Amino acid sequence: MAYNPNILREVLRARSLTREQLSKRLGLSVTQLESELQREPEPRQGILNDIAKELALPPFIFFMERAPQFHDVLPDFRSPNPAPRAKSRETIEAIHFAEGIQRTVIEGRVRGAPQLPAFTATNNDDVDEFALAARRFFNITIEDQSNAKDAREFYNVCRNRIEEKGIFVLHDSFPHADGSGFCLAHFLYPVVVINTMQQTRGRRLFTLIHELAHVLMGKSGISDPFVRENVTERLCNRFAGAFLVPRSYVAPLLGTSSPANDPDQDDVRWASRRLKISQEATVLRLEQLSFYRSGSYDKWKRLVHNANPDYSEKKGGPPQPPAQEKVKLAKYGYQFARAFDALLSDGRISEVNLYRSTGLKPKYQRPYFAYAKSISDAELRELQDE
Repeated sequence: MAYNPNILREVLRARSLTREQLSKRLGLSVTQLESELQREPEPRQGILNDIAKELALPPFIFFMERAPQFHDVLPDFRSPNPAPRAKSRETIEAIHFAEGIQRTVIEGRVRGAPQLPAFTATNNDDVDEFALAARRFFNITIEDQSNAKDAREFYNVCRNRIEEKGIFVLHDSFPHADGSGFCLAHFLYPVVVINTMQQTRGRRLFTLIHELAHVLMGKSGISDPFVRENVTERLCNRFAGAFLVPRSYVAPLLGTSSPANDPDQDDVRWASRRLKISQEATVLRLEQLSFYRSGSYDKWKRLVHNANPDYSEKKGGPPQPPAQEKVKLAKYGYQFARAFDALLSDGRISEVNLYRSTGLKPKYQRPYFAYAKSISDAELRELQDE
C-alpha cells in the first residue's frame, strides 16, 4: 500500500502536536521536515521511522488506508480546562504500557475491584469526611502511619492496601514536565501510574492518593497534585491531604510538640518526618487545618524557590542489585501479580502473550508472582519502590 499523507495529520491531531513541534523534536527545521515529507514518490523510510519512534507508533501506520482509533488521548488536569495536550514519547509509552495491562485484564475477565466508594463530595468538610471514610475502607490505620519509619515505608503500606482492593498501581518513569502520575479509570479495573522520575517517596505517596481520588471520581487523566488550576484538581488535592492527615490524626502523629504557627523550613521538615508525607503536602495540609497560619504555603514556596525538597536527582541504587522478583514487584505491583498469576494458571493467557501485553519477560513471571504471594509484612515495609 502507498504512503498515505493523511495519516500523519490525524496522528498529530491525536497527539496534540503541530508540525513545528514535531520538527523541533526531530532536530529539523520546518522547511527540512516539509521537504522530506513531500519527497517523490514518497518520504524516505528513514524519516518515517524517526517520526514513528517519536510518536510511539509502528512505522507501517503511515501506509494504512485510514488512521486507527487512538485510545491514549488523556485529558491533562494541569490546565484550567482539562484537555489532551502534547506529551513526550516516554509518556505516551507509559500510557500504552498501562492501557495494555488494563485491556488484557478486561479481556481476561479476571476478578476486578469491589464496589469502590464514589467520590461525589464538593465542599471541604464533606471531602474531609469522605476521605477519612475512604481511608478506613482501604484499612490504612493511624498505627500504620505512626509505626512506619519514614515516608517510603508508609508508601509501601498504602500501595499494598489500595491494591488489595483491586486497583492496579504501577511505576514508570517519564519526564516530570508531563506530570507526576496518571489514572485510567474503570469500574472494575482502574489503573494508577506513578511517575518515579525525581519524585521523593513522600511526593509519590501524595501523588498516589491524589490519583486514587481520580479513580474514585471515575475521571481518567494526567495530574500534578500541586498544579491546581481547576475544580477537579482542587477536590483531589483536598482528598489527598485529608486522607493522609485527617484532623484527628495530627496531634497523635506529631506527639507532644505543637507545630509552629509561622513555620520555617526546619519546622516543615520536622513535621513532614513525623507525618510521613512530603514537605509540600505537610505545609499545605497544616495550613488547611489552621495549625499553620494563613499564607504559610506561599511563604514556604518562596523559601524553597527552585529547590523543592520533594524532588531529587537519582543517586544510584544499592551496592548490590536487588533480586529481579523485587524489581518486578516494585514496578508492576501486587494486583498485577494476582491478576496475571490467575490468568496464567488457568491457561487464559500464555507466557508469550503475557509478555506481549505487559512487557514482563517469561523468565521473570512465575518467580515474581510467587514472591508477591509470599512477601511478609516486614519485607513489604522494606521494599524499595523503584
